[in-house]
Order: sequence, then structure tokens, then C-alpha cells
Amino acid sequence: MTAEKTPSNDGFTLLEVLIAMFIMLIAFTSIFSIQSSAIQVTNRAKQTNTVAMLLKNAMLRAELEVEGKSFEEVSKETSGTFEPPFEEYGWTRNVKELEFPNLVPNAQGGDGGSAGEGDQSSNLVGRLVTKFLSKSIRRLEVSVKWKKSGKEQSVSTSTFWVDLNHEMALSE
Repeated sequence: MTAEKTPSNDGFTLLEVLIAMFIMLIAFTSIFSIQSSAIQVTNRAKQTNTVAMLLKNAMLRAELEVEGKSFEEVSKETSGTFEPPFEEYGWTRNVKELEFPNLVPNAQGGDGGSAGEGDQSSNLVGRLVTKFLSKSIRRLEVSVKWKKSGKEQSVSTSTFWVDLNHEMALSE
């Protein structure tokens, strides 16, 4: 008796190979998509960090420039670009006057007399203090601008600049 050898079926069928390749394709596509999203998030974080650093730098320079100067010595609006490697970013600085509302609203006296005189003098003091504060405080605003995808983007910050070195007028 001779034993006949049957052919070995140790390999994979074509269907099994195609299914395995399809599963690998889905896995690689998912990995690529996740990696692409991670790169976009990293780039956005890098740009946000760069803009924050440039904004802080521009504000510090503006504060140093106005330190010890009167309002008249500093231009109301200035702009420029940053030095390389940040030349695609620009900055603007604005100094804006503030108008305060009257700090002592007009009081309606009930029976007139000496209360009316007190109201009149407190209104005068309120107007004088309001005028003094309006002349003593400015808003210093710094903005950083850049283009992204053809659209201009900007971020701003502001602080208040106080100059109390001038005399307070005692009359209107």
C-alpha cells in the first residue's frame, strides 16, 4: 500500500489576504488622520505662542517708550513690523484719550437753601476731578497682526498710562 500525499493547505486564501489588507488600510488611514490633526494642533499652538510672545514684547517696548514722557511727547499711533524671523507679523500702538463720566451726578435738592450750595460745590468738584482724570489717563493699546489663509488676523492688549505730573485746574 502506498500512501498518497495530499497537497498542503498551509497558506492563506486570496480572500483572507484581501480582508487583512483592507483592515491594514483602515488602520493606516486612521493613524495618518490622527497624525495630521496632531500636526495642525501643534502648528496652531506654535503660532499662538509666537503671537503671545510678540504681543508681550510689543507691549513692553511701548511701556518703555512712554515711561517718563508726557502725553504730548508720544505719537498717538505708531506701527511697524517685527524683525526676522517674525517679519510676517506687524504691530500697531495706539494712545487713546479716555472720557470719564461726571463723577458726581447732578443732585436734585428737595428744599433748596444751603443744600443747593453744597450740591453746586460738589458738582463743581466732581467736574474738576473728572476733567483732571480725563487729562491724566490714556489707554495704551498694542495689536499684533498677521495674515493666515489670506485673511488678516489680529490680537490686542491694552493697559492704562497715567501721568499725574500736571497741575489740576481749580476752575472750569
